[in-house]
Amino acid sequence: MKVSVIIPVYNAEKYLAVCLESLLIQTLTDFEVIIVDDCSTDSSVAIAESYLEKFDGRLKIITLEANTGSGAVPRNVGLEYVCGEYVYFVDADDLMIDVALEELFNLAEEYRADVVYMDSGFLCGAELVPKSIVQIKWDPDFAVDEPTFEPDDLNERVKKFLKNGFVWSPWTKFLRRDFLIDNNIKFPKMRISEDASWTFEIIYLAKKILRVPNPLYVWRSNEDSMTRNARPPEQDLIFWINPLMSGMDILMKFMSGLDFFKQNPAICFQVLDLFANIHFKNMSRAFNVLEPDKIYKLFLREFSKACSTQPALISYLLIMNNLYRNELSK
Repeated sequence: MKVSVIIPVYNAEKYLAVCLESLLIQTLTDFEVIIVDDCSTDSSVAIAESYLEKFDGRLKIITLEANTGSGAVPRNVGLEYVCGEYVYFVDADDLMIDVALEELFNLAEEYRADVVYMDSGFLCGAELVPKSIVQIKWDPDFAVDEPTFEPDDLNERVKKFLKNGFVWSPWTKFLRRDFLIDNNIKFPKMRISEDASWTFEIIYLAKKILRVPNPLYVWRSNEDSMTRNARPPEQDLIFWINPLMSGMDILMKFMSGLDFFKQNPAICFQVLDLFANIHFKNMSRAFNVLEPDKIYKLFLREFSKACSTQPALISYLLIMNNLYRNELSK
């Protein structure tokens, strides 16, 4: 088996059929699809089951015992079932160009890459209206015109990550299965932002990363996604506090075991600061509405509930510093 495609699914009945149809028409046929359902309450599983015969034994459906609330656990479970030489993660509300798997597989084989990173793709709204589909560069400042290896120098790679030179989304990366297994690379159990530390580990640990310009994936900008749902300010703040704490701890744990970061503490801090500030930005609406003492109490409560350790304390200090700067600038 050449490729294993893993699709985490939760209440995707509006989109799943189109996603699966885009896989049925792939020019590469030596691949399998692994759907991991996170206890959907709609007809997602029934839709997936209706495609079993069409995939002629190449479709597996796994249903988790309890809802996990994110794509992290379903993707990790999917990895336990893969048979392919390469692994590719697809979101249930997106789709692929018909030549996608063939081109990605051929590029990985030709260049012997651990990771093929796509810096181009297509963007559209929730509805597939042809006129609304546009081709874009995910990170235009670092886009390439031909297949290009990322530098071996770890300092250069990390600096590119700090400059947002790598999109976190899993579907930008076509991965050699043995690379993931040998390095025990899994998604952390977080509701959101789990792809940040996952991407960071891949960028640091991969021996060969091939950046390619091939636009092969169609990303639907879905207004129903968890990160876009409107929430009251207090709930919104809590929503972003928790992945901030968990993500800081996970990144710190990873970096603390590597000589590169021990020798470059400033770079270690910059990675944490990037992650923290992205979450600060997502908290800005709550910051502008809630009183500082309310914000302080919410942070204190959430950190206490999480039994936060030193890395999370670092994020706490960054948050307080950020709030202080905001107050001074008013």
